[in-house]
Amino acid sequence: MPKSLTSEALEKLLNTFSDDKMAAAAAYADLRESLLRFFQLKGISDPDEAADETLDRIPERINPNTKKDDVKFIAFSIAKFVFLEKIRQEQKQKAAADGFYQNRGAPKMPGDADGFETLRECLESLYDRERALLLDYFAELPSRQLAAHRQKMADREKMDLNTLRNRISRLRKRLEDCVNRKK
Repeated sequence: MPKSLTSEALEKLLNTFSDDKMAAAAAYADLRESLLRFFQLKGISDPDEAADETLDRIPERINPNTKKDDVKFIAFSIAKFVFLEKIRQEQKQKAAADGFYQNRGAPKMPGDADGFETLRECLESLYDRERALLLDYFAELPSRQLAAHRQKMADREKMDLNTLRNRISRLRKRLEDCVNRKK
């Protein structure tokens, strides 16, 4: 995962667009809007994040000889890779969700096919970020990879591993309470 766009990298990118700061800012905004539309059309669940991630990576690929017209080409070349990464990530989350439903199970509810619908409703009641965090935490990975995966999650969320565990514990409790209320 790329680091955030630093002020030096942003300056480098803006200078590629134009020496005039207002024109450069407008070109940057236009490029971001184009990337946003690209990711929306591709059906990415968080097109803003994908567009920002693409913009973060552009300064690594430009040099002082890069022309303004080349930046858009570079941006969309990077966007294709970001799209593939996001799709893989979303597929992992979907697989984790499916695994969560199958492995954790849900209480059987009368008229509810194996209780899955109730659990799905409760999962959908969580914020997108909370749901993604919960599903990512319980990703189906071999045990030797799970610890490293969870440590990377904690690093990505800028918290220590115990804080992540506590957050997951609270989210699971909210999820269980929701399922129990709907019984």
